[in-house]
Amino acid sequence: MTAEKDILQNLFEKWVSLAQEYVGDAPDIRAVYVYASSERGMTVVNAYFDQGGTVVHPGRVEGIETDTRRVGQMQDLLTEDLFDAEDALAAAGVPRPTEYRVYFVPSTKMLDVELAREEQYAGADDRSPIRGIEYWLGDRAPKLI
Repeated sequence: MTAEKDILQNLFEKWVSLAQEYVGDAPDIRAVYVYASSERGMTVVNAYFDQGGTVVHPGRVEGIETDTRRVGQMQDLLTEDLFDAEDALAAAGVPRPTEYRVYFVPSTKMLDVELAREEQYAGADDRSPIRGIEYWLGDRAPKLI
């Protein structure tokens, strides 16, 4: 594998592992979604979960502890993993993606990833990376704001 593939594969494995650890034994988790945007000094990373056919924010997963502190810790770790990967990409001389869309199905271990390298939000007054999950999943996404 190339350095870029190794770095990104490691990132996605960390994200999926962390998301699965977060939901633990929560019932009926059908999929994990990790959305990240990283452009012009603004970074947004979060995991979302399909629980029983509905995609929910990590603070709304049923059957586990979802207090603000625990959600924040997961989000901080997701962000740290992203920063580490971006540092490794820079050290390897590889341009970093600006957007990451990671989809994982726990029952089959299927992983699907989409990356963008163009800026999605810079100069866009009507779009925000905070709502990136909504742009990705449309009506299936949880409404954040």
